[in-house]
Amino acid sequence: MNGPIVTASGQARHAAPKPFTRRGLGGAGLGVVGVLGAACGAGQGAGGASGAETTAQGKRFAKQVEIEYWKSISGLAHDAQVKLTNDFNASRQDVKVNLVDAGGYDQGAEKFQAAAAGGTPPDVMLFTVDSYGRPFARMGLLAPVDEFLKADKAVADKYLPGLMKDGQVSGKQYQVPFSRSTEILLVNKDQLKAAGLPETAPATWQELNDTAQKLLRAGVTQAPSNGGDKFTFSALALWWSFQSMLWAFGGRYSDEKFNVTVTEPAAVAAAQYLQDMVYKTRIAQAYKSSGNARTDFVTGVIPLYIQSTSGLTAMEKDASFRVGAAFVPKHKEQAVHSGGSGLNIIQASAREKKEASWEFVKFMTNVENTIYFSQQTGYMVVRTDAIEQPAMKDYLAKNPNARVVFDQARHIKATDEIATAPQAIKYIDAALAKILTEQAPVRATFEGLTTDLKQSASQVPGR
Repeated sequence: MNGPIVTASGQARHAAPKPFTRRGLGGAGLGVVGVLGAACGAGQGAGGASGAETTAQGKRFAKQVEIEYWKSISGLAHDAQVKLTNDFNASRQDVKVNLVDAGGYDQGAEKFQAAAAGGTPPDVMLFTVDSYGRPFARMGLLAPVDEFLKADKAVADKYLPGLMKDGQVSGKQYQVPFSRSTEILLVNKDQLKAAGLPETAPATWQELNDTAQKLLRAGVTQAPSNGGDKFTFSALALWWSFQSMLWAFGGRYSDEKFNVTVTEPAAVAAAQYLQDMVYKTRIAQAYKSSGNARTDFVTGVIPLYIQSTSGLTAMEKDASFRVGAAFVPKHKEQAVHSGGSGLNIIQASAREKKEASWEFVKFMTNVENTIYFSQQTGYMVVRTDAIEQPAMKDYLAKNPNARVVFDQARHIKATDEIATAPQAIKYIDAALAKILTEQAPVRATFEGLTTDLKQSASQVPGR
């Protein structure tokens, strides 16, 4: 077992970790064949009868079934997962969940590969939607949950369709949304007011550009800590942030068959527009790290900031000004990328453990618990019926920024397929960094990125 076991008291006791080295998906480190072989071997005989009894409340087991859940994400999201797991264990005697903190997303994925190769994976694990969920599903390491969704149709129909689509591979559902987020545009309402501007956020990329220039001329922002020039917008050199802008301009990283499309006119136009905000109109500061941009936003240096909704609650607490939220800007299209992570049942687990794992997944994502997790962390609710609950209605009335997150959900699109290929995210981030921090020519940079992404696509299992 790798990582600390979080007990009912919320304290972590550490089991002896198994040694592992950094491993990339798609042939590096353990490699697809090695991991698949171990996983398939561990899963033999997993499809037999479980002895579970189906009731109106779900499966009930004659003997206690013990399963292991590996979580990621820290802070408020860690605390909320500990509470929900404890609540599940207290609610029934026939299933016991041991919660293991696997570390960050990348660290957890490395540990999972090592455990899968050694035949000791967990039964449920929290994986990112893009970089690990779909890739591990293609490798045969995750169990499809379609049969469970079909049996619990009343449950299945309540999950937000846009979030569910991100968990699908080849028409099968492998992931259930849990800690999901989208990008939103955050604004410093106090600085907008000081500049004599409406406190509502700009709705289009042109409006954002105009507002940013007016804020700069008004001189209402704080000076950077390094004493440099003032800026009013954060241009993130990060694939997930650019994904929504790319769609807005009518572009995409690739089609559904992994054919790379970043040199098409719409994609080039989107990147050129963002680069011009940095070097032509000089209203934007380029960032390689969203953490640095977040710091500048909450300290009043940058008044216009596109960031994940996962940190909304914390940012509202940390900022000394009124924070406003709005949809990400549109251009030709209104579309938003959804990131975060979801719950995955592991293919190597025995049939009975898979059934018990599904009971846990249902509990973690039921209407009461998705509302609780959202209110505690800023992540999205993942069910359509959450908005109708009195507790959620009251929360949204008191927290209008959270309402923006839910309303924008209808514009969610599934991540472009190439972004889930091995090393693709690294290549996209590197290309954006060249464009935004080095003023590299957009088209030439995207031509080089195309070559890299085609190599990534060639490593996708089963393609």
